[in-house]
Amino acid sequence: MSDGRFPIGMTPTRPVIAAPQIKIGQEGAAESVEPAAAGDLTAWRDRFLQAFGTSEPAIAEALFNQLVNALHTDPTKALSASAANLALALLHQLAPRNELEAMLCVQLVVAHVASMDTSRRGLHADQSVGGRQAYLGLARKFMTLFAMQAETLNRLRGNGVVQKVIVERVNVEAGGKALVGAVSGRPEGGERD
Repeated sequence: MSDGRFPIGMTPTRPVIAAPQIKIGQEGAAESVEPAAAGDLTAWRDRFLQAFGTSEPAIAEALFNQLVNALHTDPTKALSASAANLALALLHQLAPRNELEAMLCVQLVVAHVASMDTSRRGLHADQSVGGRQAYLGLARKFMTLFAMQAETLNRLRGNGVVQKVIVERVNVEAGGKALVGAVSGRPEGGERD
């Protein structure tokens, strides 16, 4: 692709620019999220905005907060910097080109984490038969959702699935009519049967 971005499944193994990293701090009773390195804050901000496919800080911060809230399921425990950094790295690799793609990429990350969590719960050795069935059913639904979202993202990027029908044999009976060759669209002024 000319803009340096790749369709899903074709991203390079190493991004040209590293994903932004955060650290979790304490400000009294509240947690604070800040850049992990004390280097160039402008460069970090640019990478953070790029991870969300936007130049608008309010949109990137809102999407990041939604993502972190979805991944931070136990409010009695501190927010995990490693989980937040994994989410940022995944978004960075998905490389949304705009805000719509960024929203979809956030959903992709959440659907992936949810499918892994429900799979883990369903496959736990002490899980009951009913619990196993329920959790693995949820995992299947999340995996299906993930696949549909990935397909939607590819279509948004112009990399949708092209369906092609190949006719290998045509039988034309006596009195029948057939057209052989490439056919595209309707003839001008023609009507559909």
